[in-house]
Amino acid sequence: MVWRSMTRLAASILAAALLVVGCNNTQTVDRSSGAPRRVEASTLLIAQSRPPIPDLPIPVGFSLNEGKSRSFAAAGARYVDHVYDGSDNKFAVARFYKRQMPINRWTLVTDMFVQGDIMLDFEKELERCRIIIADGGMFNPTVIKVQLWTSGRIQPPPGTVPAPAKIKSQE
Repeated sequence: MVWRSMTRLAASILAAALLVVGCNNTQTVDRSSGAPRRVEASTLLIAQSRPPIPDLPIPVGFSLNEGKSRSFAAAGARYVDHVYDGSDNKFAVARFYKRQMPINRWTLVTDMFVQGDIMLDFEKELERCRIIIADGGMFNPTVIKVQLWTSGRIQPPPGTVPAPAKIKSQE
């Protein structure tokens, strides 16, 4: 009796495994040559609900590398130099940023692929943001470097009056 239930369980597990393998083997036929080719499913990454910098989306599964990161904000200007480690495909991460940054009012300015790294430059008002997506190490195969800085003249906060300029007397 026990042997039959174990055999049924093993057969069920084998059937489920074959079903999973069959579903993951996605192939399509190339219409021009008729030859089958492998097609990978498109990976859509999801933004973290509470990223460290509110208007800079970070994909779920990536974590801040605090030892390699720094940020500074003062007088209406900010500087961010963060490193995030994760394991998603770097091209999927680039698609994530091209989709998510405009939601946060960033405009894509430059899209480059340089020696294996993907560099995306964005602008918003008086700020620039460079995102570098690179290969990492064995345990974190993908690294995201986010650099943000205020460009141009820093505006005083609303409601404040700038100090009058001092006039040198000609004596």
